[in-house]
Amino acid sequence: MAKTVVCFGDSNTFGYDPQTGGRFDENTRWPKLLQKLLGDDYEVIEEGQNGRNITNADPWEGGTKCGMDYVLPMIETKRPDLLMIMLGTNDLKIKFNLPAADIAGSLITMIMNIKAYCRHYLGDPDMKILIISPPAFSEPFGESYFALFFDKDTVVQKSIELAPLYKLAAEQHDCYFLNATEQVSAGSVDHLHLDPEGHAKMAQIVKEKIKEIL
Repeated sequence: MAKTVVCFGDSNTFGYDPQTGGRFDENTRWPKLLQKLLGDDYEVIEEGQNGRNITNADPWEGGTKCGMDYVLPMIETKRPDLLMIMLGTNDLKIKFNLPAADIAGSLITMIMNIKAYCRHYLGDPDMKILIISPPAFSEPFGESYFALFFDKDTVVQKSIELAPLYKLAAEQHDCYFLNATEQVSAGSVDHLHLDPEGHAKMAQIVKEKIKEIL
């Protein structure tokens, strides 16, 4: 039976195309490339959403962007062998005014809720979790058309600060960790989203990590 892997993330998992504002095709998005790299022994499920954050409802975007609201029912229906979480980029928005440490704290809350839900509600304590630090923003971010939504003077550094905090969270809560921040960064179009080369790189490094885990 194929191993089920869920890619749970935001626009960089959805495959947002910064050139067009649309979506990259199946030959470009990293979860689809990951499926090709892993082959038929794995089922890779895309669960990316533009604007998704970790624990904020975000009423400015219809109240539908809170990852915590969706992750538990999604786990119940998909029943993954491995859940990969790559979130935190949208939590850096200036409207939330969160330091990197508080974003990592939100991630810990999500991890604890997931583990409790799997153990006590689904009777499945063995589901593995891989925490991926999201690719860092690139400079000069002030030129991005998304700069108005972030503190352009601090957000690049804050995006880099997430990685060591996520690593600590993963270690403390018995999860796996992949530092995508040090291997992949946002492309030069909007300094926030991955370009096709970044998607290809993400697929490769995630494939290597999955092979270590499953």
